[in-house]
Amino acid sequence: MENKGTIIIPIIGYIIALISPLLGLVYGAILVFFKKDTPLYQKHGRFIIYFAILVFIISLILVFGLGIRFI
Repeated sequence: MENKGTIIIPIIGYIIALISPLLGLVYGAILVFFKKDTPLYQKHGRFIIYFAILVFIISLILVFGLGIRFI
């Protein structure tokens, strides 16, 4: 059964990556490197890492390119 594990763990990872990309990157890496027995966590761990990098790049563009500040 490929979907061994609960889906709430990856959902929390996506939320963390959206709020703080650096923590999302760490969370995704933990899922990829320490949850090797669960393919669901491995797959979503990689996607969380990609998502965290994307959010970080978008925030850099908004802050430095357009001058939008997040408080």
